[in-house]
Amino acid sequence: MSRCYINSREKGRCCLGENLYDGQRRVITEIFDALEQDIHDIYILKSRQLGISTLIRALTIFLIGIHKGVKGAIVFDSTEHKDEARSENEVMIEDLPASLKFPAIKHSNRAGLTLKNESKVLFMAAGIRKVKTGGGLGRSVGLSFAHLSELCSWDNDEGLEAFRNSLSDTNPDRLYIYESTARGFNSWWTLWEEARKDTTHCKCIFLGWWSKDIQRIERGTADFAMYGETPPSDAEIEKMKSVKELYGHEVTPEQLAWIRRKMNPGARADGDADPNYEGTPMRIQEQSWTETESWQQTGSVFFAPEKLTKMTWDHVSDKYKTYSYIVSDEFAFTEVLKAPNAKMVELKVWEEPNSNDGVYVIGIDPAFGTSEHNDRSCIQVLRCYADGVDQVAEYAWPLITTQHLAWVIASLLGWYGYGQAEVRYILELNGPGAAVFNGLKQLKFQLENGYQPRDVKEKGLTDVFRNVKTYIYQRVDSMGAGFNYHFVTNTRLKIELLERLRDFVSNGMLRVRSMDLIDEMKPIARDGDQIEAPSSMRDDRVMAMAFAVRCWEEKVRRTLISQKRTREAEAARQRLSITDQVYLFQQNQLQSFFKAKNTARLVERRAQMMRSWRGR
Repeated sequence: MSRCYINSREKGRCCLGENLYDGQRRVITEIFDALEQDIHDIYILKSRQLGISTLIRALTIFLIGIHKGVKGAIVFDSTEHKDEARSENEVMIEDLPASLKFPAIKHSNRAGLTLKNESKVLFMAAGIRKVKTGGGLGRSVGLSFAHLSELCSWDNDEGLEAFRNSLSDTNPDRLYIYESTARGFNSWWTLWEEARKDTTHCKCIFLGWWSKDIQRIERGTADFAMYGETPPSDAEIEKMKSVKELYGHEVTPEQLAWIRRKMNPGARADGDADPNYEGTPMRIQEQSWTETESWQQTGSVFFAPEKLTKMTWDHVSDKYKTYSYIVSDEFAFTEVLKAPNAKMVELKVWEEPNSNDGVYVIGIDPAFGTSEHNDRSCIQVLRCYADGVDQVAEYAWPLITTQHLAWVIASLLGWYGYGQAEVRYILELNGPGAAVFNGLKQLKFQLENGYQPRDVKEKGLTDVFRNVKTYIYQRVDSMGAGFNYHFVTNTRLKIELLERLRDFVSNGMLRVRSMDLIDEMKPIARDGDQIEAPSSMRDDRVMAMAFAVRCWEEKVRRTLISQKRTREAEAARQRLSITDQVYLFQQNQLQSFFKAKNTARLVERRAQMMRSWRGR
């Protein structure tokens, strides 16, 4: 890099190695640290204009120069960016001094560049819109290094998958770099989340706006007087603290002044109120403080990120039991087994049923019920109290028929409704939901009329529906009759469901334990009169939870309030019941002991009296 010259936006023609930003130093260090650990897939999430693409181009040239006969590729979102990168690479190579003895360019055209050591780099454009030939990206080529740039703008999922299958898994010198800004919850977000979980093979690097040294406003300037003299707000203090803890960087007052101007240049004090420097979601995603803040949704974010973060810290748990269903041609032969591996998990259970007198609600959203994009059937099970609801189980699976889904629902109704417990369920009837409801009614009829009596009785299935109540829907503005079973969602009702769900997330009355559900809630956004996830993402877990919360609030909560069955009261009752048992046992033992002693004393007294009478 000390021999590499570029045309910089800020400084014109300059030496790259002598003008590295903090973020560029972080990236090159992290890449070589990863290679030392035999990690070859690098994912870089960044803010805008940090010089990372330029740095990776220089690294690409370095790699093809020191390794003979390798083939790699640089893939951009558009043809314009591809041609710009090709020209920049050519200039970098041609400007290298002869003393460095770097291999000269042998061939160069729009498709690629070949050096005299027979190493080659291809220049490709993924495309920012879908085309019929999108799946051809990377086919018929084998690559040992690649730089995929601005993935947030790609609209070529098929091409990306084809390209990734062209990459070598064994070449010891392989290196694959994915870098982009965020721009909402898209395919790049999916890749990033997958890489975050695969720490054995992937390295994730985040670079915020603060990693570019020159992004600051110096003291003594008019801009600093306007943007830098107001003390940090509580929100800014939290962000500065997060950057320090997560990335080891201390944001200075000069940097704070810069980001304030970037976010809201028109912010001014109002009376004794300080200026509000909070930016729009679009500005925040372009110049973000943290990784979490990068992922902003277009439209208005529906569930407050800070509430979801608090929910994650307070209640989300990875301590759950996992199960798979083995379905047959009859309900009586359905088996529920421990899931053999993570891929086969259908049901997660955080809390098994309380058979004494627990109250539960179950919300069900069959695949393609509330949205044509939801290809999974989802069930949420909640334990109910007067002051809130706790998630105790979650079912999510795409490969299930309507009849088998009815049997899964029945198994959960029977399990959570066992003993003195009470369970109520609410089912989305759109799409295949009506077929599921018919399957449940048919199953109930069979059980009540002695179908397969021996198998049903042996497996204890006769009472599956004993403590089950069906949700009955009535319009909130109805003044008379008009009752219906379950729920049929339309745009107005979906807004009503989700708004109420957000209320209970915000006030803490809903306790979510599933990280998968939290992840689905993050991209939900309001855009006009629509509240939904992006078209490429699912919200089936969210809708099933919204149904369950609706059922609790409308059909269960009032009774629990009248009975004063709050979380604390139920916990105290459980504690008292154990204490009472110990107390009663101790009292019984003591009373028996004292009664025996008293009887012994009476016998002795009578014996003494008898002896005294005899002596007279």
